[in-house]
Amino acid sequence: MTRPRFYYGWVIVAVSGITLLVAFGIRLSFAVYFVTLTEEFGWQRAETALIFSISMVVFAATSLFAGIAIDRLGARFVFSLGAAILALGLFLSSFIHSLNQLILTYSVVAGLGITILGLGPQAGHLAAWFRRQLGLAIGLAFAGTGLGTLILTPAVEMIIANWGWRIAYRFLAVLTVLLIPLLLLFIRRPIFQEWNTNNRPASEPQQNTSARRKNWTLPSALRTPSFWLVILAALCAIGPLRMLTVHQLAVAVGAGFDRLFAAAVIGFSGAVTAVAFIGFGTLSDKIGRQQTYLIGSICLILAIGILALLQTPQQGAWLVAYAILLGLGEGSRASLVTAVASDLFPGQALGAINGAVGSAFAVGAALFPWFAGYIFDLSGAYTTAFILAGITIVISTIALWLAQSLLPRHRMPKAPI
Repeated sequence: MTRPRFYYGWVIVAVSGITLLVAFGIRLSFAVYFVTLTEEFGWQRAETALIFSISMVVFAATSLFAGIAIDRLGARFVFSLGAAILALGLFLSSFIHSLNQLILTYSVVAGLGITILGLGPQAGHLAAWFRRQLGLAIGLAFAGTGLGTLILTPAVEMIIANWGWRIAYRFLAVLTVLLIPLLLLFIRRPIFQEWNTNNRPASEPQQNTSARRKNWTLPSALRTPSFWLVILAALCAIGPLRMLTVHQLAVAVGAGFDRLFAAAVIGFSGAVTAVAFIGFGTLSDKIGRQQTYLIGSICLILAIGILALLQTPQQGAWLVAYAILLGLGEGSRASLVTAVASDLFPGQALGAINGAVGSAFAVGAALFPWFAGYIFDLSGAYTTAFILAGITIVISTIALWLAQSLLPRHRMPKAPI
């Protein structure tokens, strides 16, 4: 078979990146809404953070099923449906007048849409197109989350400042609707769904493969300690990040920084994240996922330390340093954990397996923002939450390291006949 001049998988990467730009730009701009809604409605910080946390519970409860749906129905239909659901939830959110209403429209409806478009399903779809360059492919696509932060966080702040938060929600709804024709036109199933003896799509250029050449199913993966170590790594990977997502602007404003300036700096972290996703993805293909993840963990711990020490608006340089380290840390989390899951358990159940990983991401992301708000409401400070976040990052790093180290000791499951 003659190798095609252009591999269509790179188009899939581009569409995935644009989708994540919109979906996660919306999710990660919640920091702006957090401050605005707390001020307008007088809600406690724990109450307002609950909006984000419940959206993560929805993520945890439905991510596995989103992955299974993609395996069975195809990414084109499922992703288009997710975009429609997200747009509906955002539009309805612009009419709310109570916390319970916003939990229903944003946390449940919009949260379901973001889940379907989320990191686990995207990674599972990409892994059906790539093997040797999977780290780079996921890194390029996941860079969209950083660009979403860079573009949409300050954009939402500007729209809220000039026209109000209701108009901002409607703007995001329209932006999401524009994803639907893109997904319908360009998403395809891999040309060859069957896995050859090298355990890769037959249409991808020849590559070096590991000893893990079986077609894993979700039940066979569930029987290995490595799968549960990946789940533990995922559980502890995103929680600290989303704690920062929700509370970082409030911390900066509490230290005396101008809201628009702080939002712009936080948005700048998205540019760093975009570069970090690509850089860490490429680096992980060369030196290994474990080593690369460790570098990102160190950056994230340093970012938390800087945020904890912000006291006055004269510390602008430190806020910028925080944004850079946060961006580097963000760029190493979801992409590398899902890449490890795809490395360890290749096969036609990658959507389901990465959906399970996505559910673990969501559980951590649900707990940490609420807990940090609860701690602040009790003590007036985030110190305890910051310390717990650092410990959690260490646990995630160790778990991911062990997951890759232990799997070769276990007998590989037989490929289906």
